[in-house]
Amino acid sequence: MNRSKALIFLSHLLILTLSPLDAGKYYVLCEGNFGQANASLWSIDESLQTLEGPLIWNASSNALGDVAQSLTLFDHTLYIVMNGSHKIRVVDLQSRENHIADIDLHDASPRFMAVHRESGLGYVSSWNLGALLVVEMDSYAIVDTIIMGGLPEQILIRDDEMFVSVPMRSDWTAWNKVLRMDLSGNEPTVTHAYDVIDGPGAVVLIGDQLFVTSLYYNDAWETFSGTSRINLTDHTVVSLDHGLYTNFTADLNVIDGTPYRTYGSSLVPLNADLTLNHAGALGSVSGIYTHAAENNHIVVGSSDFVAPDLVTVLSLGGQELASFNVGALPSQVVYYSPDIVDTEPLSTVPAGFSLGSNYPNPFNPSTSIPFRLDQSADVSLNIFDIRGSLVARMISGHLNAGEYVSVWDGSNSQGFEVSSGIYHAVLSAHSQTTAIKITLLK
Repeated sequence: MNRSKALIFLSHLLILTLSPLDAGKYYVLCEGNFGQANASLWSIDESLQTLEGPLIWNASSNALGDVAQSLTLFDHTLYIVMNGSHKIRVVDLQSRENHIADIDLHDASPRFMAVHRESGLGYVSSWNLGALLVVEMDSYAIVDTIIMGGLPEQILIRDDEMFVSVPMRSDWTAWNKVLRMDLSGNEPTVTHAYDVIDGPGAVVLIGDQLFVTSLYYNDAWETFSGTSRINLTDHTVVSLDHGLYTNFTADLNVIDGTPYRTYGSSLVPLNADLTLNHAGALGSVSGIYTHAAENNHIVVGSSDFVAPDLVTVLSLGGQELASFNVGALPSQVVYYSPDIVDTEPLSTVPAGFSLGSNYPNPFNPSTSIPFRLDQSADVSLNIFDIRGSLVARMISGHLNAGEYVSVWDGSNSQGFEVSSGIYHAVLSAHSQTTAIKITLLK
């Protein structure tokens, strides 16, 4: 391999996971109390030393608004979905938090937003309309309304597919639907409607397995929760009701390839049968309101529903690293650095090691990944999906100089087969990183 000509192009979300980021920040959205217009936005620098906020908006003279529901980060832009104020606040992060626009959604009660990059369209769940609003991202114009037959909640987009949880019918009675939609045509089309436990909310995707958490209530307004797993290949659904539930929310995230959900004062991993692995629980934070896995850290928001509330930053192993006082009800966290959205980053392969092309490619069911070390080193070889999420750890340890071949069988770290698609094999040594694209076809 000619090192002087060896160039690697890392995808947008691969850079999010792997690049050294000097100017990164964690943005924390605080929901605020209903009807009080005390929502707020805060930032924590990547070194976990400095908290800034409230940013841009001052509650006493220039309020962010009423009930800040969620954050969506798309390239250099942060979209703040304001449920009670019926708008989306648009913030340019490249110019250091510059409020550049508002998308008015009159009486729509927006909840969550996701963007389909290929079409340049954003999708916003709306409870008052029982619909998805379609936003043209270039102009911020509402170009369509998709009636859902219920109240849509969280939205996840992967490639040309969109998944929408629908916890209630239009009459506000409990429902149990997760809709799968095809975005590749002229209009979004529902391809499957899956039945899960009543009150589906948070969704995450690991390969071809979609995990869903649910919250529902009995006549006495006691809260119950469950988890479901949808196999997107054979369309089977496995659900487990966890019973009476004391948390206000049921967040769900992927940490090191494993689904973790809120339960009690911890983040608890799910076993293959959806039972809770309490022995592997991370953290112990009273009053958990939200959690996020961002930039190799876990950020937990906790609340007693009165400001100030607390944000705690944990390592991926659950060790507390820092904590900060923020506004009322920290509800969402995203990480941003200018480096993570550069669409054409370019670097040379460092001297000392090389990563060859896998064979076969495309592959099914397994592929061989060759690499060479010119000197001994601590080495890691990992598989990531196109969104930058860790799929499988192949090698982690010290190796002597020589030529090696690692074989990936197309499964994730939990042993589940992943779906067809493009993945990245990422080799790190000598504090440098290189990558190749590999394609799994089933």
